[in-house]
Amino acid sequence: MKNRTLAALLLLAFMPMLLVSCTEEVKPVEVNDSLLIGKWQKETNMQEYWRYDADSTGETWDESEDVQEGEGIKFNWSTEEDQLRLDFYGEMGQHVYYDYTVVTQTESRLEWKDIYGNKQVFLKKLS
Repeated sequence: MKNRTLAALLLLAFMPMLLVSCTEEVKPVEVNDSLLIGKWQKETNMQEYWRYDADSTGETWDESEDVQEGEGIKFNWSTEEDQLRLDFYGEMGQHVYYDYTVVTQTESRLEWKDIYGNKQVFLKKLS
């Protein structure tokens, strides 16, 4: 009887944590292509950049690895509702793509999450 009472008390003690974790789900937003166009700087690595061009192409580079704009990895991008797809093509013809769910998009902030729930935040570079 004591074991059941203890188990019930433990369940009640942890119930609020379960409810809070369920409410943290972020609702995605519909991607606005015109807000995406431009150069973005990764918030956690201020030397990593992503550029989205109006012709649905782009480039990413990391200056901490001594890679400058124009020397980076090229990609194509597309959007559908809340999804951003990045298509990368290697020199040997290999094709790799990544799908992200956009959870925040403003003129100056872009936040996406991958299929594992990992979030990335980017800040728009004005110059």
